[in-house]
Amino acid sequence: MTPAQDIYAAIERNIARSGQHLFLVFAERDAPAFAYTIGNALHGLPELLLIGNYSPQIAASVLNDLGQRMRHSGRPLEGEVDIDAHYPVRVRHAAPEARQHYTLQAGRYLRHEEYDVLQVLLCDPDGIYPGEQGCKPGYDVPLA
Repeated sequence: MTPAQDIYAAIERNIARSGQHLFLVFAERDAPAFAYTIGNALHGLPELLLIGNYSPQIAASVLNDLGQRMRHSGRPLEGEVDIDAHYPVRVRHAAPEARQHYTLQAGRYLRHEEYDVLQVLLCDPDGIYPGEQGCKPGYDVPLA
C-alpha cells in the first residue's frame, strides 16, 4: 500500500468504527491549529471544523461528541449546543472556501466538494465567542 492508500484505509476504518474520522493540523507560524471531521457527509450531514490551539484531547472530545449527536439526530447542529461543559459551544455555517482552506482531506476522501462545513466555536473564560468584541486573543480564532 502507498502512504496515501494507508491514510484512506485508516479513515475508512475510523468511519466504520465510530462514524467519523478526525483530522488534526498543528499550528504553523501565525496560523492556528485546527481539527475537522471526515465522514458526516456520508450521512448527508455537514463536516465539523474547530479552529484554535486547543489540546488534541479537547478538540477530539468536542468533535466526537458533536458528530455523534448530529448523526444520532440525523440533522445538522444549530446555534448553541450544550456539551455538559461550563459553557456551550456555538456552531455556524462556514463559508464555502473553508473546504479548500481547512477541510481539504474531506473533499479528497469524498471525491467531491458538495458537502457543508459547520465551524464549532469555543468561548473564552468570560463566555465571549470568537468574532465578538472583547474575546480574549487565545480564543478569538478566525471565522471560516
